[in-house]
Amino acid sequence: MVENPDSTAVEATPLWFGPDDRPLFGWLHTPVGGVVRGGVVLCQPLGIEAICTYFSYRLLAEELAGRGLAVLRFDYDGTGDSAGNETDPDRLDAWLDSVSAATDFLLDAGVPRCGLLGIRMGGLFAAAEACRRGGVDALVLWDTCLSGRSFLREQRFLRLLSGTGHDQVAEADGEPGDEAVEAPGLRIEPETVKALSDLDLGRMAGTLATRTLVLTPPGSSRPRRLERRLEGTEVDWQEATGQSDLLDSALQATPFETIGRAADWLSGALEGEPVTMVLPTVATTAVVERPTAGGPIVERPVDLGPLRLFGIVTEPAGDPTGPTIVLVNEGNTHHIGQARIWVDLARTLAASGLRVLRFDLSGNGDSRTRPGQTAHVARAPEAIDDVYEAMVAIAPDHPTDVVLVGFCSGAYQVIEQALAHPPRGICVINPTFSFAPPEPAGTAPRPARQVTRRWVMRAVAPALRWLGRGRDPADPERWVTALEVGTWPESIATRHPGIPSAVWWAVNHALLANTGVATLEQILDSGVDTMLVCGPGDLHPITLGSEGRMRRLEKAPRFTLARLDELDHASWARHQRETLIAVVDAHLTTSSERLDGARDRGAVGVGPSV
Repeated sequence: MVENPDSTAVEATPLWFGPDDRPLFGWLHTPVGGVVRGGVVLCQPLGIEAICTYFSYRLLAEELAGRGLAVLRFDYDGTGDSAGNETDPDRLDAWLDSVSAATDFLLDAGVPRCGLLGIRMGGLFAAAEACRRGGVDALVLWDTCLSGRSFLREQRFLRLLSGTGHDQVAEADGEPGDEAVEAPGLRIEPETVKALSDLDLGRMAGTLATRTLVLTPPGSSRPRRLERRLEGTEVDWQEATGQSDLLDSALQATPFETIGRAADWLSGALEGEPVTMVLPTVATTAVVERPTAGGPIVERPVDLGPLRLFGIVTEPAGDPTGPTIVLVNEGNTHHIGQARIWVDLARTLAASGLRVLRFDLSGNGDSRTRPGQTAHVARAPEAIDDVYEAMVAIAPDHPTDVVLVGFCSGAYQVIEQALAHPPRGICVINPTFSFAPPEPAGTAPRPARQVTRRWVMRAVAPALRWLGRGRDPADPERWVTALEVGTWPESIATRHPGIPSAVWWAVNHALLANTGVATLEQILDSGVDTMLVCGPGDLHPITLGSEGRMRRLEKAPRFTLARLDELDHASWARHQRETLIAVVDAHLTTSSERLDGARDRGAVGVGPSV
């Protein structure tokens, strides 16, 4: 099983394919030389599940290509990097047509045998395509949804459990009706809800495949409806080990064992004489949007720096204006951003005349892994270096002639970079200052992190461990970590909201070595135009004990604070993403004069740091 995604035995080519007016984006993985025994189309899930499985699909594609198969992984119309929007009409037809276009691409290139694999809704779409063609050589149904109706019901439950979106869904124990469904990371409009409700694997007519592999989560029984649908065909039933951790948005844990099972099975099912693929000339750029006002918006994939970080540049067809905007991901999410927010923001900014780069941090998405780096982890220490490498690659003459935009941990990486190499401007959304990044023990804290003073650690940590004796050993260590990384003031303030602000002011000055507001002051003093966008839950830990200093910051000519009362941390709901995009777009497209003069006018003098 190939655990290193940077194999030299295979080739990976980013490409646009499908309709000229609605280009689809994908990656073609082939053995070096293009001699293949067959081809496999990987059909993604929908919404947050597509983000969770993205890196695992990449590893699976690399593994299959290493075994002599051509693999196409791609984004459906209106999702990922493909053209279109989730609110466009005829979504289900567009998604199914995307699968057909991907399958046609491989078959037209001459693959002798073809298989389809899909996880969750991707499995249902793969099954629909197999039936449409009258059967395929191999089909892998990986924890597949048996119907669109069952998928919608699950998404409605998830929204209710999250505590948001109650006005957009019916009672959780009812059936999906004509209302829109706000799934995590994807809003499904009423028309699509109705179409999905009619999509049912058990009612699909026609042959599915010569051979079928069904991967079910550990401990789950075989779905009787699926067993009945597959009666009389050659079916293998195996376990989808690690499925719950794969679909956990905080973990996105790679299920190496299941990837190996799928690769073994497909390699055997598509056995045969190899042929040389004949690929059409693929476009290096594509028009992804044609706004009613202004010219078309063009996108192109790029390799950034010596590590060849993968990115996509979005820009107007004519000459862009102003500095390049660089978007930095959060966690281990790939370059489309949380719920595709970077794609939507990039195309909005390009319509306003700006050039925008979104890219994958090293070891994530489609970027290479640095030597010695652990792939696909959140908050990797290498990410801060990645940001500067992207700055140098996109603006080689003046790397700091950019505006950095980051979300959550990506916002923290932007802030660290702003301290090291001040850019023209930054926009940080729900930044996190207090956390424990996976850095070697004994490493000095990064300058932007909020941490507790060392003398406090030496005095209090032994007492916490003593108080935790007899408990689960993880408990006192968790307390010590919270003390070290500076999350304890917010935890105490949440439990005891009546503690006066003056007490927290004293805590900040006496017990903490740094605070978020102090870091923002330092950045602003270097002449960087700074925008902070926060919901209430993310603003509170930043301003705790620093309310006066924040009010002073707000008076500075180069500082903008956007308080968005309805914004939660993840911003999965579409209306929250639309609000974020509108606020950031308005700031970046109306502040060009301020950004252009940021260096010349010097510091703004907001005061000393703690």
